[in-house]
Amino acid sequence: MFRGSLRGGLKTNAMRNGAARGTFALGAFALTCLAGAAQADGDAAKGKAAFVRQCAICHTNEKGGDNRFGPNLFGIVGKKAGTVPEYTYTNAFKNRANWEWTEDAIGGWMMFPSTMVPGTAMGVFQGIAEKDRDDLVAYLATLK
Repeated sequence: MFRGSLRGGLKTNAMRNGAARGTFALGAFALTCLAGAAQADGDAAKGKAAFVRQCAICHTNEKGGDNRFGPNLFGIVGKKAGTVPEYTYTNAFKNRANWEWTEDAIGGWMMFPSTMVPGTAMGVFQGIAEKDRDDLVAYLATLK
């Protein structure tokens, strides 16, 4: 009898832990979006240089550009997440990324990709320097 109740308790704890991780990721995303009002202060010219330094190894940024390790980012602002043609997204991203790429969402993603979508391919990326975030967001917003 003890073994059965112990197993049930472990299963319940595992479920609680999974729910807590999901709640944490959602909370982090929400906080990042709320804190994103400063994105409008970015310098697009500095953002272009930061893109070359920190993003271009995995992403292209020209209209019709190829996808690399990450998707092409031309026109990303205003797009639904996970919709860049011919890019193969991870299952984690396909299952969780249900937002529109606003400037705030992009800023949050740059800082905390693994928090927003645990298991994303961008999880290997440690995030950008905070001083570059607003500039990169301003630059990406110009790509239309």
